[in-house]
Amino acid sequence: MESSSSGSTRLPTWLESLLSETFFNACMVHEDVKKNEKNIFCLDCCQAICHHCLDVHNSHRLLQIRRYVYHDVIRVGDAEKLMDCSYVQAYTTNSAKVVFLNPRPQTRACRNLSNNCISCERGLQDPYLFCSISCKVFYNIHIHIYMLCSKPKLYEYMQFFKIRFYSIPDLTQKQFNRVYWPV
Repeated sequence: MESSSSGSTRLPTWLESLLSETFFNACMVHEDVKKNEKNIFCLDCCQAICHHCLDVHNSHRLLQIRRYVYHDVIRVGDAEKLMDCSYVQAYTTNSAKVVFLNPRPQTRACRNLSNNCISCERGLQDPYLFCSISCKVFYNIHIHIYMLCSKPKLYEYMQFFKIRFYSIPDLTQKQFNRVYWPV
């Protein structure tokens, strides 16, 4: 598995691909076959595949992507083998705990909830800090860059990642330690 150097803010290739991939579209390789939706992610090839593609990827590490309220999720047990999912709000569907890959769009304004996602402000249950894996990843990249870079370098990283970085809320040392993500 490819990983980043300790001083880098670059995501592992598989994680960057996982968070940017579009799932549940028809597989172009098997477009004439029924049940050809891409709902498996190959960690070695960094791409979404359908179950008809499994023969080509039989020796690869695979991650099943699921749907919950029309959005992509992965089982917490599968995710925790790959990354730290602490403080990402989990949901139960079909007797399995799942976490969202990306934040869901907010259709209405927050209802003065006492706990919100640190990254996107979505309402959360206590003690969670993030609504999705990507909110945790990109918030921690933001923290890492903010702490290590000068302002011109920060702007350069913002352009490179094409991410809107949110302002860092005042965190206590205990909260900051809870958020830590070893990128």
